[in-house]
Amino acid sequence: MVTDQQVRRLRMLIKTQKTKATAAAKAGMDEKTATKYLKNGKLPSQCRKEHTWRTRPDPFEQEPKCCVHR
Repeated sequence: MVTDQQVRRLRMLIKTQKTKATAAAKAGMDEKTATKYLKNGKLPSQCRKEHTWRTRPDPFEQEPKCCVHR
């Protein structure tokens, strides 16, 4: 998992290093991952999608009428 700080460091290093591979290695990521974030222009925290599936039924979704207090 790549952090926002690593991508920020990559963007700084890409200006000073001779190759993308060197900048990626110094930032602590693979060259392919570095290419992805340089093309995308977003930080990893901005790229995450919320999942839409449920891992288990919601126990509070619908309470039975016998337990509702007034």
